[in-house]
Amino acid sequence: MIFQMAPNKQSKKARKFVKVTNRAYGNALKGVRIYWEGKRPKALKDDGRIGFGKHVLEQLTKRFGKKFRWILTQDNDSVVTERGIAYVRMSSATIARVNSESFARTRDIKNDIITRTLASLYPSYFTGKPRSVFVPGSVAALITKGIVPKLSASDRKALNEFLPSYLASESVAAVNLVKAAAEIQSLTELAHTMEEAMGETKGESWWQTFIRANILLIQQGYIMAIEKMNTAIGGTKYPDFSLVTHDSYLDILEIKKPTTGLLKHDEGRDNYYWDSEVSRAIIQVENYISMVTEHAPSVRSYILDTYKVDLKVVRPRGIILVGDARLLNEQKQKDDLRLLSQGLKNITVVTYDELLTRLKNYIEVLTRSAKPASAAARTMRMRRQTSKA
Repeated sequence: MIFQMAPNKQSKKARKFVKVTNRAYGNALKGVRIYWEGKRPKALKDDGRIGFGKHVLEQLTKRFGKKFRWILTQDNDSVVTERGIAYVRMSSATIARVNSESFARTRDIKNDIITRTLASLYPSYFTGKPRSVFVPGSVAALITKGIVPKLSASDRKALNEFLPSYLASESVAAVNLVKAAAEIQSLTELAHTMEEAMGETKGESWWQTFIRANILLIQQGYIMAIEKMNTAIGGTKYPDFSLVTHDSYLDILEIKKPTTGLLKHDEGRDNYYWDSEVSRAIIQVENYISMVTEHAPSVRSYILDTYKVDLKVVRPRGIILVGDARLLNEQKQKDDLRLLSQGLKNITVVTYDELLTRLKNYIEVLTRSAKPASAAARTMRMRRQTSKA
């Protein structure tokens, strides 16, 4: 017997087929060959009968005409076109999933029909409303990243109400995986926005707004951001923006632009010193530190009353976010920047590229950690499925 071959590395003896002769397929599909690779599927009958076989062949005919070969496989789902012929391989797992979905849907539809009928005939005894028919696999087909912007208020409300019960039914590993994936995505988008903005000419007010809104995400270790302290102590001037560390200490943050120059060159001594704007920022932060330290009890009471945080006000640390060290072309500039930074007392100069690198490193750590969590979640799902079986 001569039959057409599908392109594959398997030997010719491994490929076999049956011809459709079952009347249920109709005359249009009579004689069409159904191939298999490896072991013949038990569900495939000599006359071509197999679950959803007619429907699959009808769809393939609609798409490819007569120029296709349907091949049943152990674990391969693919379409390969060679010499104008589409070789459509479908795995036994796919066939089983389709049959399971059909069984579940048919059962639900029948139950709903009976529920409506009984409620109509015997309203005194049966008053339950038919439930909506859920088709397994429909959620997987529907939920993609592209639907997020299209979600309505009612859609978001339904998801928010559904997620807690769903996550509660999952293993700890699966829940942690969902949390990690969400955090990785949001932080990756944040890093992209920050890096893109660093290449533009954003004003200082834009950067102050951006950093204030995102610093708790960008820099790990802080638990709260405190806007300008409105404590009235004479003419005392307090910082516009402070941060509370995880151990309840206070950091004062002064925000400048990434385009602000960091260094100036002393040609006489061939050294670099702080740019005038950075020098002014250093003096400003030193004054803030002095004022907060001097009026520590008032500051502590204000934050406790306003933010419910019992702060340890012991000479705060100052942080100046300014400049981009990637713009320093000479090694001498980089070395002098390091020396100048180390020479500051209670103040740290952080460049925007350094802050961005910290964020990217944290994303990398989360990504690596999510891989074992993903494997653990899969293992737990397999165990639950085995126990149910």
